[in-house]
Amino acid sequence: MSGSLVAWRDRVDSLSDSSRLTEALTRVVAERLSGALRGLDLMLKDVDLHSREHPDPIELVSVMHHRSAGLPEVRNVFVAGADGRVVASTLASMIGQDLSRRVYFEAAAKAPFHSGLIIAAPAVSPFTGKMGQVVVRPIIGPLGTFGGIVAAALNPEFFSEALGGVVSGDVDRAVIANLDGDVLARLPDPGRHMGGSIKSGPMFTEQLPKSRAGTFIAPSAFDGQERLASFQVLDRHPIVVSVGITTQAALRRWAVNTMIMGGTGLVFTALLLAAFIQLQRHERNRREAEAALKASEESYRILVDDQDDLIHRYAPDTTLLAVNRAYARFYGQPADQLIGRRWIEFMPEEERPFVLSCLHALNQLQPYREDRRRVFLADGQERWIEWRTTALYGALDNLTGYQTVGRDVTDSHRAQIAIAEREELYSQSFHRNPAIKLLVDPRTGAITDANDSAALFYGYPVEVLKRMHIHDINVASDEDIAREMAAVENDGRKFLRFRHRLSSGEIRDVEVYSSPLHVGGRAYLSSFVVDVSDRNRFEAELQAKTAELARSNAELEQFAYVASHDLRQPLRMVTSYVTLLERRLGDALDESSREFIGFAVSGVRRMDALIKGLLDYSRVGRGGEDFTQLDLGSVLADACANLGLGETGDEASVVVEPPMPVLPGVPSELIRLFQNLIGNAVKYRHPERKPEIRISARPEGTEWIITIADNGMGIGANYFDRIFGMFQRLHAENEFEGTGIGLAICRKIVATHGGRIWVESEEGQGSRFMVALPQSHGHTGPAAH
Repeated sequence: MSGSLVAWRDRVDSLSDSSRLTEALTRVVAERLSGALRGLDLMLKDVDLHSREHPDPIELVSVMHHRSAGLPEVRNVFVAGADGRVVASTLASMIGQDLSRRVYFEAAAKAPFHSGLIIAAPAVSPFTGKMGQVVVRPIIGPLGTFGGIVAAALNPEFFSEALGGVVSGDVDRAVIANLDGDVLARLPDPGRHMGGSIKSGPMFTEQLPKSRAGTFIAPSAFDGQERLASFQVLDRHPIVVSVGITTQAALRRWAVNTMIMGGTGLVFTALLLAAFIQLQRHERNRREAEAALKASEESYRILVDDQDDLIHRYAPDTTLLAVNRAYARFYGQPADQLIGRRWIEFMPEEERPFVLSCLHALNQLQPYREDRRRVFLADGQERWIEWRTTALYGALDNLTGYQTVGRDVTDSHRAQIAIAEREELYSQSFHRNPAIKLLVDPRTGAITDANDSAALFYGYPVEVLKRMHIHDINVASDEDIAREMAAVENDGRKFLRFRHRLSSGEIRDVEVYSSPLHVGGRAYLSSFVVDVSDRNRFEAELQAKTAELARSNAELEQFAYVASHDLRQPLRMVTSYVTLLERRLGDALDESSREFIGFAVSGVRRMDALIKGLLDYSRVGRGGEDFTQLDLGSVLADACANLGLGETGDEASVVVEPPMPVLPGVPSELIRLFQNLIGNAVKYRHPERKPEIRISARPEGTEWIITIADNGMGIGANYFDRIFGMFQRLHAENEFEGTGIGLAICRKIVATHGGRIWVESEEGQGSRFMVALPQSHGHTGPAAH
């Protein structure tokens, strides 16, 4: 009874030791292969991203050469559009070739689209004549449509090299296959079985449907021998790895021990002796097995240490039991100082409960977890790590710890964020844009996309618009539409005018601003549609009003001419004859008659002055003189000279404070402006003091503010706006002469120069007239105060 128990226990231990060995080697191959494929996938993602941002084939090929230079296993990199035509390739003979019937292209184009790599079966390339391996990543456009593929052709040794060092001693078989059962590499005899299929073998028919990893005993699909084999499906790639040992080799030690025990079963004493000897031998074999297991674990450690991934094993409480060099390098500490510490303490305290809950959620049915977390290094640098964690169980199904493999995916993460941001930017700039936007295929005229604003304008739902053609809404002929779209695509024209029909049948005038886009090898026209029907109507009305205004201005000019010649002539005649009448009657006129004649002559002269003032007002800005750069100091000097004033004259004192600017203006009008303002300061002097006038200038924004300050009578605040009106007088005619039109002329001169004029004053304290003139011609200031 005790002998049977020993034999049974010995058999279980032998199989358990072999199982641990094959499981460890399977993990090594899986991690090694995951690392190699991850680097390859990042290269393909980078090429995909560049093809979207810079679709120029020459530049794209240069990028592909540069990116693949660091991957010696890559023979060729190529990009094909949605129609299967190769648009860029590091192998020139592939350009323009049709790949649409290739199995890997059909798999990539099939919806729902693959989110990762597609691993094709090994095959002979029609372009190079060599056996090769194609790895493919689909190109998915921002609209969720298939845009083609980016792919790499690999040396056939790529997968075989991942098995290096695994087949030795009792381990006599290792295989890598895709999830369709196609053999990508096998040891021994690496070239013999490449391209074969093991889909009908027990691993695919019995084990993979139940689990993504495990160990089983079954006849081999290659040679029929019964083997103990471990298998594991890669977390992110459609690859399965398996390492096996024949059950005969796994149980060799147990068979020898059992034969020894069976030969001594007849004699009890001999049985006891044999049992004693067997126990000693069992102990020796146990020590040998432990040494072999330790050696295999050492081999595992050496293989793991060479990996670039961050590999660490730890107890259920996260105490580190083993780490590789990459993990120690990442955290900047020697490995022996990390072992024994709880790695959960490396994390921010607020993140620990969530991570621990994820670990505790793992079980034998779901022993794997993959997540991506941000890690801050000691120097503050931010890195993104993708962690793949496996729960480890012992012979009695008890949890012994965990193994986690981390890969630095910072560059990939940032690239994905950039793609997501660009897609969100596209969504906001297109679908959420208040402007009317259409995406049109210039070859067929099909509307491939439209935003909500387009649906609102045309009166069709977005999904209906996306099934329509541009010819359905454009009233122009098909030939005209095709010619205009070709001009946008080929000649770079940006602006088109059309008439579009709404769902109601109404025709609207539109302006279309188009630019060509290229996505996945296909051309599109991105178009902004602007409804200009109302604007066209307003422009037509404005043109009619402009013509009417021109006609009215011509009539006003004619009126001014009549006023200057025909109206003033009768007034002069009245003045002459009244004066002659006064002279002829002489002494016959009494005092009242002479006063009446004086009133008549004064009224006529005032009427003549008013007509002349109107003419002067109407001529402001119509003298035909061009704007020129004027020294304001010279303008003021001319104005003072016309008034007969100097800086320290007897009648008035005029002081010009430098510096004075150089401004654009019409010379005669600016002289007249300041002549009127200075003349008013002299005219409306304070009766008790000599007029003192100070003129200064200061820059303010895009203007110069010129101030004419006096010490005269001043103006009440309630008259500030009134004084700039036509014929507005604040004094009786017998107090001050004038027509009340001078300041109105000043305001018009300032307005024609794009400026402003206003006044500040206190009665009895003097006035300050401010004139704001733009520093450059054509720069219009704000409205007058």
